[in-house]
Amino acid sequence: MLTVRRSLPVVMRCLPVLLPLLLPLPVMAVDSRLPDITICYNYSCNRSALVRPAASEWQTVVNQFSPVAQSPAAEREMIRRAVAILEHIAGTQTPTFRDRGRNPIIDDWPGQMDCIDESTNTARYLDLLQAQGLLRWHSAAGRAYRAPYLFDPHWAGQLVELESGDLYVVDSWHLDNGNPPYIQAFSEWSRKEPFQ
Repeated sequence: MLTVRRSLPVVMRCLPVLLPLLLPLPVMAVDSRLPDITICYNYSCNRSALVRPAASEWQTVVNQFSPVAQSPAAEREMIRRAVAILEHIAGTQTPTFRDRGRNPIIDDWPGQMDCIDESTNTARYLDLLQAQGLLRWHSAAGRAYRAPYLFDPHWAGQLVELESGDLYVVDSWHLDNGNPPYIQAFSEWSRKEPFQ
């Protein structure tokens, strides 16, 4: 028996070990579809629309995260740019291109957004960036709320920095559509400290 075994080619003796390696491996499914984003506008999410970036537009968003951020602060700058681009894309498909910062007094202005609209959309953008694997230092954390004065409630998108656990708000309400939003530590934002 020992002599037969020596006469078999090396490959034949290793076949039980090599066979599993030669079988085709399962292919991981890669979702190549472009993302759909439901946004809302016209105050308190009165209207909603489905936005789908073109391939080139989505690639522009993805490119904001290349090369990979080397720090949480660098990634927050990338997030600012990506949210601005996503707002701009939404504005090409909806009346939100008309949105002006804050709540200007404009009668019958389709596309204007209050902080409820802005924070809802921003939270969805952040969820999308996270779902697409673009965030390394942060995680989307829904919406943030503050009411430092009795009649001054305000909402914004929110991130958590993974390493420190610190919360940051992403506040686009103060700016016209397509401008990079402010990102500020929640502790400062909740006290209405000025944006830097």
